[in-house]
Amino acid sequence: MRMTPLASGSSGNSFLVQGSDHSILVDAGLSAKQISERLDQVGLDPESLSAILVSHGHSDHVKGVGVLSRKYNLPVYMNKGTWKEICSYIGEVNRLELFETGRTFQLGSFRVHPFSVPHDSAEPVGFRISEGKSRLGIATDLGSITSLVTTLLQELQVVVLESNHDPQMLRDGPYPWELKQRVKGRLGHLSNADSGKILQRIASDELEAVILAHLSSTNNSVDLAMESAADSLKAFLQRRGTLYCAQQHVVGPTIEW
Repeated sequence: MRMTPLASGSSGNSFLVQGSDHSILVDAGLSAKQISERLDQVGLDPESLSAILVSHGHSDHVKGVGVLSRKYNLPVYMNKGTWKEICSYIGEVNRLELFETGRTFQLGSFRVHPFSVPHDSAEPVGFRISEGKSRLGIATDLGSITSLVTTLLQELQVVVLESNHDPQMLRDGPYPWELKQRVKGRLGHLSNADSGKILQRIASDELEAVILAHLSSTNNSVDLAMESAADSLKAFLQRRGTLYCAQQHVVGPTIEW
């Protein structure tokens, strides 16, 4: 399997997951044109995509879903709650495939397990995606640590996990009080420290790479997120595990395992 962040941050999120026979997008929160340009940087023709998986209905995850689906005849997979939330916003899709949160389904060569995460949208999910013995977990929008999330991010080779904000930067930053409360709330976004707590619990010998995601451009920095995660992953890094930050305006890195 291969995984490439096409974009990750408050302005748009999309991840490319490639297997032996199929390539899928997890979220498409940029315009269709931007996503097509970023796929071109990876060397992938958008027409070779198999599907789009949608984690939840916020615009930074679904902005390009409708246009991409119609233009390239792509099926779109999401749960019923998300579809009800965004159907009027994204327009028609080529083919809608509704999955049930908590129930594993087959998507081409991939087995996909959508799991519930705490976030302020309709029925948000993270994904556990596998092909053969290769296993990937993606959880980019969650406001608090749950035992379910921690359990389902274990026994994976690659994990994409939100590390959204530094609490002090959020506290002292320009956001209005209501937005600060939302971000740090139970249904908001993970701080660097909370992300580190999850990483400590899931860093088994099987884990090969961690990609920090959904960094706030206002309330965080790559250096702060990396430093916090590295403090939680000392043994992982000592055995040459790799730690990266997915960024808003830069494609990659591509992780292959």
